[in-house]
Formats: sequence, structure tokens, C-alpha cells
Amino acid sequence: MTNCAIMKISKLLSNDDGNFTMMAALMLPILFAAGTLAVDATNAFSMKTRLQNAADSAALATTSQLAQEKITESQAVAYAENFFNGQVADDANAFTAFSATPTVTLSKTGTGKKTVFTVKVAATGTQELTGFARFVGKETLDVTVNGTSESARDGSNPLSMMLVLDRSGSMDWASGRTTTQTVPRYCGWGWYRYRCGTTTQEVDVPKIEVLKEAVANLADHIAESDPTNEYARMGAVAYNSSTGNSDKQTISWDKSDVTDFADGLNATGGTNSEYAMKWGYEQVTGSGEINAHVSKNGSSKPSKFIVFMTDGENNVGSSSQDDYADKQTLRYCDKAKEDGTIIFSVAFQAPTRGKELLSSCASGENYYYDAESADELTKAFKDIGEEAVKLVTRLTR
Repeated sequence: MTNCAIMKISKLLSNDDGNFTMMAALMLPILFAAGTLAVDATNAFSMKTRLQNAADSAALATTSQLAQEKITESQAVAYAENFFNGQVADDANAFTAFSATPTVTLSKTGTGKKTVFTVKVAATGTQELTGFARFVGKETLDVTVNGTSESARDGSNPLSMMLVLDRSGSMDWASGRTTTQTVPRYCGWGWYRYRCGTTTQEVDVPKIEVLKEAVANLADHIAESDPTNEYARMGAVAYNSSTGNSDKQTISWDKSDVTDFADGLNATGGTNSEYAMKWGYEQVTGSGEINAHVSKNGSSKPSKFIVFMTDGENNVGSSSQDDYADKQTLRYCDKAKEDGTIIFSVAFQAPTRGKELLSSCASGENYYYDAESADELTKAFKDIGEEAVKLVTRLTR
């Protein structure tokens, strides 16, 4: 090979004028593939979300209609299918070649007023993939969802509720609410005084008295939703630094037992919520509680609630002991939530650390109440009662 030829070859190899164009040509298909796959992934997530909402809504609507006797059992499957199809009707325009077919299953336990309906809606949605995905051999994307709802015949689904209530010494402090009391009036002069009728005076209402009123209102609301004492069970436990057996009201069908229990509470001692939360958790999740509902109303899946209230923070002794009490309380809160229990937390003029514990224990920010006044505490318990009754026709997915 001549020197001239060698020089020409060397010059050709060192020339990079077209490298960018070459690299762009190589990267373009890869970028296109990544983009189309991202579109497919986004569409898949969107379709699954919309199908899940449709299945949940169809199941919930059908059990509600059955519970209220607005449709018969023979109409239930068609009702659920039509409801589901109505929910996804617009998706035919949102997704290419979209289709979804629901499969509805109806079951029930019990008879008469003790009938509990369970509706399951399963659906598989299909949509056409983008061009690149079809190019590599995949024509459609399939997504499967399931929605399940349960409700009793009269719409009052079974529930079990435990109240975990603070009765420490600070609960005897003034709540900020006052009341007018009639007291003896004394007349006279100097050291000589004698009773001469009555008069009135404004006195502070202790926080424990406000709590008693709030508990009574909550128990009354639950009782009104269950006039035959067949669906709702309530119990309570009060705690301070030395919680004992007398601080426990075993869960039962008689809601007035909780009112009477709260009415007899005295505010003394320090604060330790660990053992009370443990006992409350065991009451609502134990097999005995399920058996009580099965024998009374036929349901093996009662809705479970805990109402956790404090005006302070755990003060067992040293800071390490206080931290341990917090951790143990939170541990039982987490166990309860893992077992499907909804926890409402109410801070009543509580300090920061107490609020943080209650907020962590709650089943979400919508289940945490920060009551800075007596009226706000009363309203919190009222709202909890209404929310619990509303939630008992629930999704069991």
C-alpha cells in the first residue's frame, strides 16, 4: 500500500463531521419507544383507577339499594352491571378501542332484618396499545379490578366501637366553659351571718364534665341508629397512670352502659395510654366480638372503631418511660389499623406531644380532631358518631 493510500484512509477515519447525525439516527427509535411506553403506562394506570372507582361505586350502590329494599335480589346483578357500565361509558372516548365487562356476584347471610348482603364486582378492562407496542407483538392492554361492599338489610351495618378516654388529673381543670349554679345566699353584718335564700353564680365546668356530655351524645346517636340493639356494640376504657379493672367497661349491646360508665369517671393521677389502647384494641378485634355479631345479626365482618381521646401527654416518670408509653400506644394503634379498625383521635386542649401521638394514631388526617374548646370537643364526638354510622355501609376491598 502506498503512502498516499495510507494517508487517505487515515484522513477518512479521523473525519467526525457526520457523527451527530449518525447518533441521532440511532437514538431516535429508542426515544420514540420510551415515549410510547410511557404513554401506555400512563393510560394503564388511568384505566385501572377509573375501573376501580366504577367497581367500588357499583358494589356500594347495589348493597345500599338492597339494604333499603329499593331493589330485589333478582334485580341486583343487572343493577350493578348497569351502574358499572354507566360509570365507564365516557371511557370509550378516552381510550382507544376500550371495552370493560363486569362480573357481579351477590351473596347474603342471615334472614329478615338480620340479612347481610355482599356484592362483588369484578371487571377486566381492555384498551388498544400504541403503535410501537403493537409493532413488538402486543396488541392490547388488560387490567383487572375487584370491588366489594357489604350492608345489612336495614342499612345499619354491624359495628363495634371502643372509647379510650383520658381521666387523668388535668381533666379536672377548667374547660373554658362556665355554667350558672344556684347557691345559698347569706345575709348579716360583721361576724354574724345567716342564710337568707339563694343566689346564682358563674362557675367553671371541668373538662371531665364536658367529656361526659360528649360521650353521652355519642352513645345516644349510636343507639338511635340501632333501636333494636342488634347491630351496634359499644364499650369504653378510661386511663390515667394506674389504670385498673374498674376503669373498663366491657363492650356490649347496651349503649347506655357506656354513658353510665363515663358519668362515673373521676379525674385523678398522671397519664399512661398504653394499657388502655391495648385493651380497647383487643375488645374490638377479638374473636369473641365477631361471634357476638354472628349470633345476633349474621355478620362476620362488623365495622370496627376506636375513639382515642386525651387532654395531655403520657407522663409516666422519666422521659424514656414517657417515650416508651408513646411507642407502645402507637404500636397498638398500628395493630388495630392493620386489623381494619378505624381510629378517631380527639385532642382536647392537649400539648404538642400529645397531639402528635393522637395524630399518628388516627386513621388519617380526616379522623383527627383538635378541640381547643369545650364546644369543639362536643362537636368532635357528635361528628364521630355521624361519621361512624355513615361508614358502616362500607367497601370491604
